[in-house]
Amino acid sequence: MPDAPALDFIFHPRSIAIAGVSAKEGAGFGGGGFVASLQEIGFRGPIYLIHPTAPAIRGLKCYPSLRDIPDDIDYVISSVPARFVPQLLEDCIAKNVRVLHLFTAGFTETGDAERAKMEQAIVARAREAGIRIIGPNCMGLYVPASRLAMMPGQPPEPGPVGMVSQSGMNAGEFVRYATPRGVRCSKVISFGNGADLKAADFLDYLKNDPETGIIVAYLEGIQDGPRLARVIRETAARKPLVILKSGRTEAGSRAANSHTASLAGSLQVFDALCRQAGAIRVESLEELTDMAVTFQFVKRLAGPNIVVVGGGGGASVLAADDLAAAGLALPPLLPETQEALAKVTHEAGTSIRNPIDTTSMWEDEGFEATLRPVADAPNVDVILYHTSFGSGPMARIGDARNRMVRQAETLGRIQGASGKPIVVAIRPATNVEGFQQSLDFQELCWRAGIATYPSIARAGVALGHLLRWQRMRGDLPSSR
Repeated sequence: MPDAPALDFIFHPRSIAIAGVSAKEGAGFGGGGFVASLQEIGFRGPIYLIHPTAPAIRGLKCYPSLRDIPDDIDYVISSVPARFVPQLLEDCIAKNVRVLHLFTAGFTETGDAERAKMEQAIVARAREAGIRIIGPNCMGLYVPASRLAMMPGQPPEPGPVGMVSQSGMNAGEFVRYATPRGVRCSKVISFGNGADLKAADFLDYLKNDPETGIIVAYLEGIQDGPRLARVIRETAARKPLVILKSGRTEAGSRAANSHTASLAGSLQVFDALCRQAGAIRVESLEELTDMAVTFQFVKRLAGPNIVVVGGGGGASVLAADDLAAAGLALPPLLPETQEALAKVTHEAGTSIRNPIDTTSMWEDEGFEATLRPVADAPNVDVILYHTSFGSGPMARIGDARNRMVRQAETLGRIQGASGKPIVVAIRPATNVEGFQQSLDFQELCWRAGIATYPSIARAGVALGHLLRWQRMRGDLPSSR
């Protein structure tokens, strides 16, 4: 067994103390929010609360100070005002705490010189005592295997995706967007100001973490630029690395500086670094989520050739434009593929070219009989099936739930048998029933091992990024 990465102890606390919990039972943010999140995900160790007067909160005993807790404490979450943090740190030193997570804000990001000096003094004192600090001004950790959660609603099942984020909200939104599409996380880290542990530290950890196979990051600023550049190169050489970098505009740079005291740096320089390192830079949180889906479910493509299948000629024509713009190729179907499709395709209002627009997809036999010859075709690398729910003929044909179950099972079976990725674009619903059916089909698909996307265009952009990533790594044969 290889040695655990140096920071591994941070992600496996045996006990947690939370300072700054409101005595109001309904408090859902700050200290109370962390208590609720840890209880919901089922943290296995003891949780100690620090409150000057309350005997208990949310069924947990409170102590006037950290020093009053009789047991050992590994990890402390601070939700106290900034002026109380120096004393809390001294208490941590007295209790041999190993990690202090400062949810507390009000330091360098305020722009106040005295607050910045206080932050520096806290970090210096913590390092002297051997305590590592996450933050300030951050949500901390979500680690399903350790039953750590930074927000309610985060699933306890672990998965291969690790995230490093300067923003707690963006970390939480990534989990919220990715979970219904089947993405599961190994570790998600919100590190805020990065006064002690910075992006480079956490990327360096994840690159060696055996539980992490895919890494995504949201960065606002460049801290210790030469080291960060080196770690990005080392990380991208080992694992897929996708980065969302803020500060693309002057307004974004100003916002980043006021949020986490980050200097955004030149996007052109950062772009060049990503290209040289073999990392992917994306433009939005949605695109970051799409890439996590793509690397978890699609993994790789044998080439750029994609076939689009679905009912609706207009959607298919627009799909051709979107996919070609993303760098994919829509090859003409081979004569033998068209011949097989002609046997199962209704003639009226259909096309068995590429894109394939056929109402035969609405029937169970026609669904599989359309997809199988396409998957078997030697000039096809990936299939995109697009559909929608809540309106149109599909909404009026038979039992929608049973049809969805059968389609997802068929998609998974054909993908497995052919070895070629199938991706599904679920076009937006326009009524409540359609929204629910879309969510249900999305879950059925990812459980069958199928990548899903909210639109054809977003699927195309993600697959295009995957192709470029493979080319950067020399992992793409010449196109047929």
